[in-house]
Amino acid sequence: MKIAVIADDLTGALDTGIQFTQWGFKTKVVETLQSENNQVIVMNTETRNKDPEQAYSILLNLADKLRNYDIIYKKIDSTLRGNPGPEIEAVLKATREKRVIFTPTYPATARNVKEGHLYIGDHTVTETEYVNEYRIKTSYIPEILNVKTPVHLCKNSRKIPENGIIVIDSVNEQDLINIASKRTRILAGSAGLADALCQTLRNPPPVLSIIGSMRSESRAQVNQLCNRLGTEITPINVINALKSMPQCEILAKAKKALEKNDVVITSAYTEQMVKQTQNEAKILGLNSEEIEKRITGALADIAYDLITTRKLSGIIITGGATAKAIISKLGGKNIELLDEAQPGLPVIRLDHVLCITKAGGFGQPDTLIKATQYLKRKHT
Repeated sequence: MKIAVIADDLTGALDTGIQFTQWGFKTKVVETLQSENNQVIVMNTETRNKDPEQAYSILLNLADKLRNYDIIYKKIDSTLRGNPGPEIEAVLKATREKRVIFTPTYPATARNVKEGHLYIGDHTVTETEYVNEYRIKTSYIPEILNVKTPVHLCKNSRKIPENGIIVIDSVNEQDLINIASKRTRILAGSAGLADALCQTLRNPPPVLSIIGSMRSESRAQVNQLCNRLGTEITPINVINALKSMPQCEILAKAKKALEKNDVVITSAYTEQMVKQTQNEAKILGLNSEEIEKRITGALADIAYDLITTRKLSGIIITGGATAKAIISKLGGKNIELLDEAQPGLPVIRLDHVLCITKAGGFGQPDTLIKATQYLKRKHT
């Protein structure tokens, strides 16, 4: 497969091209199309500050030379500066394609699209300094594009028109993956959609997260993981765990979920679960050491079964006691240290899969998201 990325400035070329590199594609920023053996080429047109007619002409000429590429990705500034409309129209005309799927959404930088309007965080772009660089002062994407080609607004990617510029509402990474899964030859967006495209092309197996920590930071990170990546939460049965009873129902649920999604197995998804654990332990007369031993033991049993029976991109373990229990269950004595996904997130090899460990109270709200993305990219 040959992929061409067209950016309108150098930083855009680099930050989009690196998405393909991180997913294992041989990628290079080039000035000409001669003798290039890369899977992905990235070309910078330097049209960000040119007038619309000039930008259209330059893109038309370049896109005509890229007609033999399987996918053409028109990199667009996530705040829609420059000439996104004319440049997209030029690519459509040169390639004779009827449809382009478009979204500037970039969750990592809080860019998103709601009801056809461009937002930065909770504010429309017209409430930010970026509007000063617009020819038309609006947050409504069809008006920003200002093109003759029909622009269709869609709430989601489930059913989209067969022609025109398709602008799809999207706020998180899972939305972008759903959009990129629509196999269309021309896509336009920021580095966020490029990353999602790479994931759909590579199609890595799921990531399993085991969260043994009861800290509020871990719960917040799990919420972010589920809200942005669509990860499915499977809480253990804490009563069964404290009574040292099997987690058969939870294990079956996790196995089914792993067929389609990333999965989090957690001992304390909510504060209510924490209190439930404490109350049940008190009834059973368990001290804090025994509580930890039984909870981590239940998590280790589930992790062992899933790691040894399911294909995974990797696993994430939160909580020192949980990590120790799982590693011990797998018979780990000597641990091979491979990398650091982020400061404080060591990467090890656990059985046959990569594993990232994290202290319970450590990290930012998106730490589990970044760890999941790291494992999926490395699987390629």
